[in-house]
Amino acid sequence: MRSRSTIRPEAARGFVLPTAIFLIVIMAALGAFIAQVTAAANTAAGQDIQGARALQAARAGIEAGLYAVRINGICPGGTLTSMPGLNGLKVTWACTQYQFNDAGQARVVWQITSTACSTSGASCPSSSAAELQGSDYVERQLIVASEQ
Repeated sequence: MRSRSTIRPEAARGFVLPTAIFLIVIMAALGAFIAQVTAAANTAAGQDIQGARALQAARAGIEAGLYAVRINGICPGGTLTSMPGLNGLKVTWACTQYQFNDAGQARVVWQITSTACSTSGASCPSSSAAELQGSDYVERQLIVASEQ
């Protein structure tokens, strides 16, 4: 005689429901993780672009200082704002003159320091603690020496 294995319908009920709930929870967690990683990557890319823009603005300050030294022979320093393509950034540049003798010959070297930042204040770097701690604040500084 053959033995028959039968599953009673009452015992098989509800087997798919826990599996479906488990899969839905896993897929939701995976979707949340992907969304978080994507948001972090987008934020990092935005900060990288702002940093590159600030570096270009700092270079503009260096150029302004070099122009003042080479053309006018003096370097009073200053602030640049409203630069085309670099909206939202300010640049403060300053110069320091160093005079010395080199083998009996008088020499002058100018040190030009340019700081660019995304401040709402009057000059760079920002003096506002809240602004400095903000996630959208960016600052770059370049220093160049030039002999006159």
